[in-house]
Amino acid sequence: MPQFPQASQLSLPCRFAQVVPGALHADGRRYLPLLIFSLPGGLQLGVVDRHHRVDLTQAGREGSAQLVFLLSTIRMQQGERHAGLQAEPDLGGRPSTQPTASGRVLAVPSWETEKEHLPYEMMYTELLLDVGLGVIGVRTHMTAQRLDEALGQPQLAAGDWIDVGRSRIDILAFLPSAGGQQGASATSP
Repeated sequence: MPQFPQASQLSLPCRFAQVVPGALHADGRRYLPLLIFSLPGGLQLGVVDRHHRVDLTQAGREGSAQLVFLLSTIRMQQGERHAGLQAEPDLGGRPSTQPTASGRVLAVPSWETEKEHLPYEMMYTELLLDVGLGVIGVRTHMTAQRLDEALGQPQLAAGDWIDVGRSRIDILAFLPSAGGQQGASATSP
């Protein structure tokens, strides 16, 4: 994954609860494991470490995750403003892998648009989002006949309140707390 601007500001306090090994391929190789993070408030977040950034021996430790939500939908919040992570419905006890992230935009380090050479308008952005529990990154694009109508304004800016959905989550790092507790069993069969 390319470098994320202002990655040092990404911090979501959590407990790296466990590693769920990936299923076996027919050829004997394993799919990537699912890393389970317990967030304050009880949400269990499942993240696939596609870029092998996390030391799996850190499972069971308290710390913070540096997460980037990718390929997301973005909506301006209407009505009462709110922040947080909301699990998808009907998980049946499984961890959330595509939660809706809601919060206030802290910074928009990247904003690019293409409005002239295509029969539609296109936008690419990278932003920092305060979700109340911590700060996550968002890297996404959007296409529409008119971006200002689809988004509700010409461009996102610091201070805007948005909802981010249907994301693929990448992890840049898990940073264990100094003296963070190590759990007993951190790997599931």
